[in-house]
Amino acid sequence: MKRFYVLILFVSTIIFVIWAALELNKNTDGYLYGNSLRQNRLVNTIRLHKYGITGERIKVGVLDAGFYAAHSVFADTKILGEYDFVTNKSTTFNKDHIKGVKHGTNVFSVIGGYLENDLIGIAYGASYYLAKSDKSSDRLWEEETLAVRASEWLYENDVDIITTSLSFNKCDNADYYYPHQMDGKTTRITQTADSIVNKGVLYFCSAGNKFESEWRIIEPPADGFNVLAVGAIDKFGKHSFFSSCGPTVDGRIKPDIAAPGEGVWSAKYDPKFETQFGWDHGTSLAAPIAAGVAALVLSTHPNLSQFELMEAIKNSSSKADSPDTLYGYGIPDAEKAVSYFGPAFSNTPIFEIDGNELTIETYVFSSNGVDRSSVEVYLLEGESEKQSSYKMYEIDDDHYACEIELENLDADFSIYFTAKDKRGKLTKYPAGKIGDNFILKIINERAELL
Repeated sequence: MKRFYVLILFVSTIIFVIWAALELNKNTDGYLYGNSLRQNRLVNTIRLHKYGITGERIKVGVLDAGFYAAHSVFADTKILGEYDFVTNKSTTFNKDHIKGVKHGTNVFSVIGGYLENDLIGIAYGASYYLAKSDKSSDRLWEEETLAVRASEWLYENDVDIITTSLSFNKCDNADYYYPHQMDGKTTRITQTADSIVNKGVLYFCSAGNKFESEWRIIEPPADGFNVLAVGAIDKFGKHSFFSSCGPTVDGRIKPDIAAPGEGVWSAKYDPKFETQFGWDHGTSLAAPIAAGVAALVLSTHPNLSQFELMEAIKNSSSKADSPDTLYGYGIPDAEKAVSYFGPAFSNTPIFEIDGNELTIETYVFSSNGVDRSSVEVYLLEGESEKQSSYKMYEIDDDHYACEIELENLDADFSIYFTAKDKRGKLTKYPAGKIGDNFILKIINERAELL
């Protein structure tokens, strides 16, 4: 009997150890990100996500061949609208073009998806508009016209960033455009994309997968003057064998940057199989990953122009000092990019009320180092013209807090933050397109943002 109890104790101990190990594993990056950890690491987003920098309040337009928005990875994704320019319907799922649905689902998932232990998109906190312009798996001449209309529709919906992984060089199974026309002036989709950038929206596209073919160079709209063409790298950060190169025929550096596009973990759609995720490759995956980095930057510096945003991404990438025609300016580094113009704050600070005491917490990050003495929060109470500033103190690495005694809990409170990095560059947050203040109200003894 004694041996029996010893055996029971031994087995119970083993079970407990296994359970404890599994529970501890749930707190690791490897568990949270699943196989998508690799692509997130390559563009350096992990810490930013932990700090609450996820692309909140930024609107991204994704133009592709179809989407399965009912996939579990999009359960919490903010989809503001979708439109199919082939069927003129407000849904981008079309069972008659399953290959298109597969492609668009792959693409959308790596930027906007979120499912713990499976896949975390680069900018999962952003909001999205989805546009479908493909009619079939064969590129048709009319699809460029539809892509032009779709791009304009996304612009009209006031998106901040557009990304597409569609390209146009052959139509109706024949040459439609030619390599010698990759001059940024000839193709209609390139002209449209460039005009949208000039009106304030950053436009990303895949460079193309023609490196080993006669075509070889980037495909439209990647030849645009201000379109950010994204080439592909493998898991070691090396140029992918298929990723189209530059320069344009007028000698400009292309692609502009390069992002993970070989061995990328993405969501799958196939009505014949239950597998929801898998590895994929192509510059089609690289473009949305790079666009996701841009969304993180813009969410922390929403006052940036499209050209300042472009500058932050290019000049903080791995080959900024020596761009070439395989990598462009290199692999984006999200941490350096969000720090380029100054420190980055959490997209949404934490506000808690206890009696009359308001506690405020936020992360403040810079790859250049934060001047800790400069971190402040400003508060304007109700209709008062008196604005008060409060020094915040560091409670953990890059994690700041302060406590404020409020006089009138019925008032609305206008709040913003400032901080400098060790170069002396100042950030005020929020700012620009998302407004100059957070508006806070105390409702039922809870601090809530309006």
